[in-house]
Amino acid sequence: MGDVEKYGQFIEDGRCFELTAEPPKKWFNVHYNQPGDDEFYAEVSQLGDGAVRARDKAGNTVNLFAWDDTYLYIRDDETNTVFNPGGAPVVADMTDYSCRFYPEKTVITGTCDDLHAEQRVFVPRDETAMVWTLNLKNLSDRPRKISLFTYARFALNGCNSEGQGTPSEPFAYIMPELGGVYAENKARKVPPTDRFKAFVITLNELRNANAHRMEFTRQDYSLSTPNIQRGWNCDGQGGRFGGDNAGILQISFELAPGATERADFILGQTDSPESVQALRERMTPETIDAACAEQERISREQSDAFTVSTGNKNYDALINHFAKKAMVSYIIDKSGFRDNVQIDSALALFDYEMAKTNFLQALSSQYPTGSVPHSFRPMNRLQYSDKPAWIFLTAPLLIKESGDFSMLDIELPYFECDEKGTVWDHMIRAMRFLCNDTGANGLCDQHFADWNDGLEPSDKTGARESIMVTQQLCYGLLEMEELAKWRGDANIEKEAREQYDLFKKRLNEIAWDGEWYIRSTCEVGTPLGTSKDDQAQIFQNTQSWAVLSQTAEGDRVERCMKSVDKHIELDIGFLISAPPCTRYDERIGKYSAILPGHGTNGGAYCHAAGFKAVADCMIGRAEEAWRTFVKTAPDSPWNPISVSKIEPFSFTNCYEAVESQYGEGIYAWRTGTTGWFTMALIEWMFGVRRTYEGLIIDPCLSKELPKVSLTRKFRGATYEIEIDNTAGRCTGTTSITVDGEPLEGNLLPVFDGGTHTICAVI
Repeated sequence: MGDVEKYGQFIEDGRCFELTAEPPKKWFNVHYNQPGDDEFYAEVSQLGDGAVRARDKAGNTVNLFAWDDTYLYIRDDETNTVFNPGGAPVVADMTDYSCRFYPEKTVITGTCDDLHAEQRVFVPRDETAMVWTLNLKNLSDRPRKISLFTYARFALNGCNSEGQGTPSEPFAYIMPELGGVYAENKARKVPPTDRFKAFVITLNELRNANAHRMEFTRQDYSLSTPNIQRGWNCDGQGGRFGGDNAGILQISFELAPGATERADFILGQTDSPESVQALRERMTPETIDAACAEQERISREQSDAFTVSTGNKNYDALINHFAKKAMVSYIIDKSGFRDNVQIDSALALFDYEMAKTNFLQALSSQYPTGSVPHSFRPMNRLQYSDKPAWIFLTAPLLIKESGDFSMLDIELPYFECDEKGTVWDHMIRAMRFLCNDTGANGLCDQHFADWNDGLEPSDKTGARESIMVTQQLCYGLLEMEELAKWRGDANIEKEAREQYDLFKKRLNEIAWDGEWYIRSTCEVGTPLGTSKDDQAQIFQNTQSWAVLSQTAEGDRVERCMKSVDKHIELDIGFLISAPPCTRYDERIGKYSAILPGHGTNGGAYCHAAGFKAVADCMIGRAEEAWRTFVKTAPDSPWNPISVSKIEPFSFTNCYEAVESQYGEGIYAWRTGTTGWFTMALIEWMFGVRRTYEGLIIDPCLSKELPKVSLTRKFRGATYEIEIDNTAGRCTGTTSITVDGEPLEGNLLPVFDGGTHTICAVI
């Protein structure tokens, strides 16, 4: 294994990661309210800072605070000793430091100068705000005079509902009646909305406040040597034009020996001072604690929807607790159509209603032509060719989860018109759009980009066709054929099969390069991703999707995946393409201008590896599938935490293949990697897979996993499943028992409630 234990460990049955040593970089937890009209998202580091943003129903998005701009300071007023609960940015002698990352909260503790501090940070479910609660205990034998200071510099930039940027010109006001500071963006181009306003308040008695950072930090603006170390107190100076407005609050109290004092601060987004006043009136220490307990209850409920046991406590904690919060946070913090719809497939495994609601909302942004804009909330009208494909990839999985075919009859609007259609109609239009939106070779037009944002046509190349999106279309056509059969729609069943056969034939005639499938064609006749290229010869995605779509024929299935083994797999993970582009190529465009080995230009792209892991299982490659999981998950033996630097409780989107940063992770939390590897593990490696008829067991387990178990809630019943691979056969089952009785085949009964024990032997 890796070296995560250098920094801490998972405790409390994996619900918490306790950080006890300085990590290789800032590690972030994420907290949020709930998906809906007014969403709030906060990143919280082990130091207590982090970016915070909010989004309204229309998509207006406001960045409230940036990284390194929100800290809590503690001062002994007699000695001017100052420290932060997280141990920084002020350098101070601290003992017994820890940071405990939970799904619902982050708790930072430490002792300095005989003062023991515990800071809890969380976001209430029903507020656009986060709460800091500090409990400070006097461990000395003398009374102490204490001051607490908040520092929160307002950003208040972002974008409007159409994705157009908003400049940052905040102005802050001290409002003692609110217990703090209120700020609003005064820029001329602020969107016509009341969202670009923020506040920092305390529920305790406010001694004084400041609304500009210079008095607090002095002119060097250093947060590590604030003026409060020299005895400075808040003096009531208000905000100033020109930026650098901040919510700096001071509360003071005496602390007897052995006594504990509590302070509560709230930072958030608002539409007016009146709304802040109403919030302050309804928030008390008791209601705050109850709100945190409610977030914990919801988190535990989601965790209980399924739990895995692989024999590795770190992987189990990642999947059972933190992957779920990552998926929920992703739909709150991402606006992309495919990002939302794609994550719904895995989200449905533990919160079907949330996934369904999110899917239907996304589907309402589809045009009547069947095409889809790049994103909604806020809007981005660029046309990416893969967007419609995710509609008929995700809808079947939602129905397989619930068994509720009536979802197809829900009527939804089409975007920016008066027309409406059922979900089934939306799916058909998406299918027909992709089938007809083709280029010179009869494959799907790539447009601005497909799944890979860097691949876009240039003036020199002309139109380009996407092999990957054509493969995704074929995957979806198989799903449409099966669903139409269940629905009794013979015409669509026939249409889907005919189109599948047609596109499969075209793919194998046009896209096969000899050992793998190419990535795209272009109008000038030069394909991308061929053995003749000296850069970007092979792409991972078109090999995985050749298997997923069942379009690879004969020995091409094995050959294309072995090409991935040979050219794509590294110790740090799986490159999106190889070799990376080292010079700009006009027929490739922006993709070739990215730093070689970074992100989409030959980086180890974890999201794409999720596709590969499922493809491995589909063709019985148990060892390759498990190795893909291990190399992609945090802290692999080949790329330990000390090298990757990523949080052990979050999947990351990429690992750098750039020499100077080799193995480092980028874009934790906000990645489709999480959903795909959750499905890959549960539904394909464990093989407990949803179908329209119910759950089947069809495992593809590595010999490194002799026994695994899964508790899975499904259609009102609980399935406690043990899978025995001690014989090392790895795929298929030799016997299955249900509640002690042998089962013919591998389709489990759909129970009317209760808990049921299933034992499967491979």
